[in-house]
Amino acid sequence: MLLEITLNQFLTIGLPIVCLLILAAFSLKDYFGKKKLDLGDHLTELKKNAQNQTLPLRLAAYERLTLFVERITPANLFIRISPMGLTALDMQAICLNEIRNEFEHNLAQQLYVTESAWQAVKKTKDETILLINTLASAMPQNASAFEFSKVVLEHVSQLPADPYAKANSVLRAEVSKLY
Repeated sequence: MLLEITLNQFLTIGLPIVCLLILAAFSLKDYFGKKKLDLGDHLTELKKNAQNQTLPLRLAAYERLTLFVERITPANLFIRISPMGLTALDMQAICLNEIRNEFEHNLAQQLYVTESAWQAVKKTKDETILLINTLASAMPQNASAFEFSKVVLEHVSQLPADPYAKANSVLRAEVSKLY
């Protein structure tokens, strides 16, 4: 019969085919293993290049957020706003407007900083707004902006921990991790 294969025929035809298949399998495994290694090296190099390109952006973001924290510090905020002829309520409104504008101006920086750094900055902003609103509501109706700024500065100086220094230390710690 045609389908009957003798042992001799199998050894002369089948054995070389099996050996070729084994050799091909090892060759393909070696080839694709090298390709996988090359691809891994390529991805590592791409990642390193991306980090080198984003490092200046990240540093600039930390710088801007540090500047933001400094600008919303009540002492610096009051220096930029002249209290002459203003009431405490006027000063409150101007301060809140300044803080919100500064924050909106720096909103995109959250893309380049860690979540903990961003949360520290947001917390400082929120605490500053709360402080200004709380102290302004406690002021007499006819209080001047000068009296208001004096009360705010006295309150900040009596805080057990400076929230602005704390936020800046979080930002500095995050920057030190970049190097």
